[in-house]
Amino acid sequence: MTKLAMPMQARILQWWQARSNRERTILLAWGAVVALLLMWFGVVAPLNQRIATLEKRIPELETQLNRMRAQPTGSPSAARPAGTVDGDLRSTLYGWLAERKLSAELRTLSSSRVEMRLPELPAKEALDVLDALRQEYGTRIAVVNLRGNAEPGSAVRIVAELERTP
Repeated sequence: MTKLAMPMQARILQWWQARSNRERTILLAWGAVVALLLMWFGVVAPLNQRIATLEKRIPELETQLNRMRAQPTGSPSAARPAGTVDGDLRSTLYGWLAERKLSAELRTLSSSRVEMRLPELPAKEALDVLDALRQEYGTRIAVVNLRGNAEPGSAVRIVAELERTP
């Protein structure tokens, strides 16, 4: 140990030994109470709050995800706007994103499959974007990867693989 640490430890030990047994007991009890309060307000209360938030949010997110994964029941071509049936999926998605002034990174995986990386958006808004694409263009969401915090108002990043259904 350093030279400065030893005198400090010695002074603390000397101060502690100068206390009576009753004073030591009271100081230890107060120290335990302070440690428990710090533990409660620093660890337990924030975790309980986060758990409560997730308990409220997860069922809603699962419902949205299941709705997006569901196959369209009608003819997918009927759900597509006029003039977009013959275009490739990537161009169609770029046009749709441009109309709504959204930016996303699109990468063609095959002639009927595109990977879309959305920027950080609020969780509900990002899932609504995917749901709108599914409904308007008859796309099927093959893979969804969410990164981020699902708390209300927090942002998530979504990477999704979309494919045009035949």
